[in-house]
Amino acid sequence: MSQTDSAPEANGPEVSLESRRVAFENSRFTVYSDHIVAAGLEVKDFLVVAPHTRHPDLLSGVVVVPVWDGSILLLNVYRHSIGRHVWELPRGFLEPDEAPAAAALRELEEETGLVCQPEKLIDLGYFYPEPGILRAQVALFAAADCRAGGAILHDEIGIGARAWFPHARVREMLRNGGITEGSSSVALYRYYAL
Repeated sequence: MSQTDSAPEANGPEVSLESRRVAFENSRFTVYSDHIVAAGLEVKDFLVVAPHTRHPDLLSGVVVVPVWDGSILLLNVYRHSIGRHVWELPRGFLEPDEAPAAAALRELEEETGLVCQPEKLIDLGYFYPEPGILRAQVALFAAADCRAGGAILHDEIGIGARAWFPHARVREMLRNGGITEGSSSVALYRYYAL
């Protein structure tokens, strides 16, 4: 199944875009205020957050599950928008013309200092992190047999502890709410479903 294939479903009413204005823009995103109409309903300020991406199928980022010796590496990251720290996997944006697998290996090294041989990178598919607002698709990978050897870039606000957790503990964290970040949860569930 390709990243754009889906199960059969009933199509709803046609939605038309009446107008669009840029509400905000920075180096990574453009935020639009769209006026949309469908089946007699109207929203004059529908919010759309669009990463600056030139990749096909709205592909804009990657998430990677670092795996070594029966453990998974998680990052403790402060997320300003929710005002708290969360455990999550390494992730980031694709650079222009960068292949998703190359981005996964780059983000793994930049955020953790770990390296992985390209042939040990496992494709876990794609997903839309929040299709109700975010105009983006993310590629998921697992990096098997990671090892130290890369250089961590200290260029992101909020990344705190980097810690290895045994598989049993990661599964427990998924069950009890210790891992609540959506992209990481989807990637981990897919990894454990292999």
